[in-house]
Amino acid sequence: MNEDKYSWSVTLFCSTCGSDQFAFDDESDSAPVTCADSGRQTTRDELIRESSENIELHAADIGEQATANLAKDLNKSLRDASKSNKNIRFV
Repeated sequence: MNEDKYSWSVTLFCSTCGSDQFAFDDESDSAPVTCADSGRQTTRDELIRESSENIELHAADIGEQATANLAKDLNKSLRDASKSNKNIRFV
């Protein structure tokens, strides 16, 4: 299973102006996040909470894609494992 295809990211947007550009301190999770366009400051937790609807929509899409990929990988593994057996067929 290729783990690279299971790495997704969700873009967060400023609730004031809709920008996705923020300035923040990488080393501190508690440092404020500042919108590059509106200058609005907020915490990371608040930004995530404000974007929860967007995150939930992406999570649903990611779940569907992961389920489809898992089914495809499982089917391929079963086909490969049973290639030498002529009594097992997949339709």
